[in-house]
Amino acid sequence: MMNVSIIIPTYNEKENIVILSNQLLEIFKNSEHNLKIIVVDDNSPDGTSSVVKQLDQFEKSIFLITRKEKLGLGSAYQAGYNWCKKNNSDCIIQMDSDLSHPPEITIQLVDSINEGFDVAIASRYVDKGGVSSWPLHRKIISFVANMLVRVFLGSKLHDNTTGFRGFNSTTIDLLIHYDVKSNGFSYLIESVYLFHKKKLRIKEIPFVFQERSLGKTKLSSFEILRFLLSIFHLLIYGIKEKSN
Repeated sequence: MMNVSIIIPTYNEKENIVILSNQLLEIFKNSEHNLKIIVVDDNSPDGTSSVVKQLDQFEKSIFLITRKEKLGLGSAYQAGYNWCKKNNSDCIIQMDSDLSHPPEITIQLVDSINEGFDVAIASRYVDKGGVSSWPLHRKIISFVANMLVRVFLGSKLHDNTTGFRGFNSTTIDLLIHYDVKSNGFSYLIESVYLFHKKKLRIKEIPFVFQERSLGKTKLSSFEILRFLLSIFHLLIYGIKEKSN
């Protein structure tokens, strides 16, 4: 049995978080693993935090980290990692709250960590993976982003920009210990760069990305620009341990 923690950052996701948390609880109900869901909410104006507090399993299997303002995806992950570290999680999964990441894939991520991999990546760009209902410009952005990470940062992964990932506790220690600077979407490639430099054992698992049906996408032009700047920053400065 493993202590599995699933980190779910939220901002205006009150409908989706109820659906997703119930699906996850149902999936893990018949597994041998002990599940904890950690919702990291950036003070959502739609009352996401209040909805989470009303869930039946709140403070039993579902836990809430509420932050005072919108601080970004990367820092939400970091808040979740620190919670998992303090609560002795064996396997940590991060996933989106908008139902674009199929919850049943979480079991495969856990199994991969249990097999001895440091990182398990849910990948859209391996055999049997894919994307459902993306417009052409989103496909182009994703293709170019992954190509840049492979060419400039040396990653061997097919999908460097997916946020659907699983880690063992050793990897979480690295993510906490190293100075991964980005608070936004580009945090994903900074962490991939760290995995590459530390030569971690990584497994990619196929999944089909589903476009959200409720709410609005959080990917903006500013995030795309910050992503590009992060690649050049990593090329020049690399990534360092945090100073005490």
